[in-house]
Amino acid sequence: MADLPLKPPPAAPPSPAVPAPRRAPVAVALLAEDPERAARLRALSGVRLVTDPAAADVLVAETPPAPEAEGPPVLVLAEGAAAVAALRAGARAVLSPEAPAAQLDAALVAVARGLAVLPPQALAALAGREAVPAGSGLTRREREVLDLLAAGASNKVIARRLNLSFHTAKAHVASVLQKLGASSRADAVARGARAGLVLL
Repeated sequence: MADLPLKPPPAAPPSPAVPAPRRAPVAVALLAEDPERAARLRALSGVRLVTDPAAADVLVAETPPAPEAEGPPVLVLAEGAAAVAALRAGARAVLSPEAPAAQLDAALVAVARGLAVLPPQALAALAGREAVPAGSGLTRREREVLDLLAAGASNKVIARRLNLSFHTAKAHVASVLQKLGASSRADAVARGARAGLVLL
């Protein structure tokens, strides 16, 4: 009698997928009435807009809070010097007023969880360093030129050290000054040092 092929045991039914726990929406209140901004906040998936600041997890404002103010953490929508001033005044976070919805949503969640949110330029200013102007993007060669400028090298010395023609070295120096927004070689070195690009 021929052996019958063994049948594999029936597969166990798949276990039902456990849904990921849903995060409760962050309660957000505007410190100043702004219908357009309110509509923008209502459109965020992780946010619940409330009218009572005392019931909010995060407050959203355009100006920094009063230094003695107590209550929920504040996210200030500002840029540049106003952003730094807001952080110094006690804001927990700063974001550009034109920040994309996903970035605003993530920032509000982070602040509600006790984190701080700030742009790199504000961080550099708070740390006592000057941020490199946006789009400065010094190349590797320009960083070498900046290092030599910090060492007091003339264009002739820069050309010799980097094996460049005098005119090319001069062009690199001019490019470094322009990208750093510097008015002179010494100013370029000072700006580079404040931005952490060179060590003096």
